Amino acid sequence: MGLSTAATVLPSPAFARYVMNEEGEYVKLEEVDWKAAWKARADKASSMSRDEIFQAGRGAGNVGVREGPESDASRKRRAFSGCRDPDGLRRTGLTEKECNTRVLGGETDFVLGVAAKE
Repeated sequence: MGLSTAATVLPSPAFARYVMNEEGEYVKLEEVDWKAAWKARADKASSMSRDEIFQAGRGAGNVGVREGPESDASRKRRAFSGCRDPDGLRRTGLTEKECNTRVLGGETDFVLGVAAKE
């Protein structure tokens, strides 16, 4: 009985060097050293308030840098974030479940209005 060896061909790793922009076109990403990227993130986080950091972590940050009208999905993300914030939730006078139910139903102004008054 002879030994047979099978050659294994491993694919080369895929690198995400292109990303689709808002117009649906692929654009090349610039290569950034991981240390520089983490330093930039740490610098940005150090200038943010505690609430801004939590909002960003919930996907509801960067409201001030948006261009154009806000999407319904973005409003819902911010509203859901407000439903999870104990202070904001207290100001609405609702339970978290009631707040989330209203946001799921499409109502966002009652939460976002409370947040805007802060």
